[in-house]
Amino acid sequence: MRGKKISWFVGSLGLLLGAGAAWGDDQTTDSSASSPARGSAASTSSDTATKAAAKPECRDAGVTVAFKTGSAELDQNARGGLDGVATWMKAREGRTLHLEGFADTTGDSGANLVLSARRAEAVKSYLIEKGVDPTVVLTVGRGEEIDHLPANGRAVTFLACQPGATVAEEESAQTKMNQQEQIQAPEPGPAPEPQPVVVAPVTVIPPPVAPAPKPHYQAGFGWGLMAGGSYQDFTNTGMKSTTAAGGGWNARFIGGMNSVIGFEAAYVGAANEVQSLGSNFTGNTPLLVANGVEGTARLNIPIRRGATLIEPYGFAGVGYSHYTISDYNANAAALSAFTSSDDVMNFPVGGGLAFGYKALIVDARAGWTGTYYQNILPGQDQTGTLDHWNVGGQIGFMF
Repeated sequence: MRGKKISWFVGSLGLLLGAGAAWGDDQTTDSSASSPARGSAASTSSDTATKAAAKPECRDAGVTVAFKTGSAELDQNARGGLDGVATWMKAREGRTLHLEGFADTTGDSGANLVLSARRAEAVKSYLIEKGVDPTVVLTVGRGEEIDHLPANGRAVTFLACQPGATVAEEESAQTKMNQQEQIQAPEPGPAPEPQPVVVAPVTVIPPPVAPAPKPHYQAGFGWGLMAGGSYQDFTNTGMKSTTAAGGGWNARFIGGMNSVIGFEAAYVGAANEVQSLGSNFTGNTPLLVANGVEGTARLNIPIRRGATLIEPYGFAGVGYSHYTISDYNANAAALSAFTSSDDVMNFPVGGGLAFGYKALIVDARAGWTGTYYQNILPGQDQTGTLDHWNVGGQIGFMF
């Protein structure tokens, strides 16, 4: 809408400037050339000169409508400019327009001649739609011509004509101007009373508050310390027949509680009661005790909602355990099938689910541990004799 208003103003201004320049030049020329004649014939033909009208005055209106190559369609800017032209045409009777259409040198010259005429007719049709009398708009197609025209000649130019003013009209206009000059300027009225200055209240907008830092247990990589217990039993048939299911204990340092990838460093221990069939133990019942260390990698899925953490995870790693049998010497005869101690390599795997609230963390896990290079039962296979499974839980804190 804003572009259309600007185009309308430019169209009207162009017509007014062109027509105004025409009237000024012709009046000056006519006055200089005819002053002796009027002086000689003033006494005999003053009435005839007053009633006679000057011939129409025509000048380039200073308005040009440009078109796209091969097109006779008016764009939005052209329509806005033509609205101003239509307003000027309807403002006074006797005004006429001569429209000349042009085309560039693209394509056949014969077709371009027809195209130039169509462009002139397109402008005329739009002016008729806006209420201009079709009999006062003349069109002609000039064909290919690109000199001194915008858009390489793809345009329509305007020649605006207006009937000249009579001598009587000019004298009447001059009289009105003289009368307006003689009108005295009105006396100035009383000075307005000063108005009180109203100061609007100033609202102080405080600076935005920086977001609070995350608690230490939610920030960064995430660390934890946990301790717990487990229930375990061997999977090897020989060990199951000579030992009972037992319990375990552990302490773990965990890294990556807030990360997908983490790790654990752990101390682990376990004890299983030895059952030697057909033998009576002297004193306390012997126990098969294991103490060792493990290092595992963790794959986590941390799901945090505010202060709450839910984290499924899996783990796998490597470890070392030292096995001993308590009260071995006191029950050497009954424990003849065992050696008193053994050093074993472990490969723990498993998974679990951790739950944290603020700095508190608990988890439940289950796993299986493969063993290698054991000799606790002489004559048995050194691989797999001490394999065992376990389930357990832990509690600790994050930092």
